[in-house]
Amino acid sequence: MPSSNWNILFVDDSKTEINYLKLLFQLTDIPLNPAFINSAHTAIERLAELEDNEFPDIIVVDINMPLMDGFEFASIYTERFGAKHPATRLFIYSTSIHSKDINRAETMDGVTGFIAKPFEDTTFKDYIYPHLPKNKEVQPN
Repeated sequence: MPSSNWNILFVDDSKTEINYLKLLFQLTDIPLNPAFINSAHTAIERLAELEDNEFPDIIVVDINMPLMDGFEFASIYTERFGAKHPATRLFIYSTSIHSKDINRAETMDGVTGFIAKPFEDTTFKDYIYPHLPKNKEVQPN
């Protein structure tokens, strides 16, 4: 795994989940620099403001959020940012174990895969890392 940390953005409206994730990152050596935004609308706005070198390597978005759910976020994200940031990996994330949600996430354009909550110390190694470019320093801009 890389010695430098990857930038990951979690988009989740659950304060409990965000507090859990903050604690998880404090207590483990997962090689991620986490950021948290509690609204899909806000996440789209913030992503639009970022310079290319500030853009997250990984985005994990919850399915069930008010106003804009994770699927809507994924569609807008792919349309607005997918071509400009092809190295960024977008994951849909949920407590849902409904096969239709999992299948929809795994077949959506621009979505790398589905991750079941809770995010655990093995989630990065098992679900995210295999999809990342292996040498972060040589990613195209």
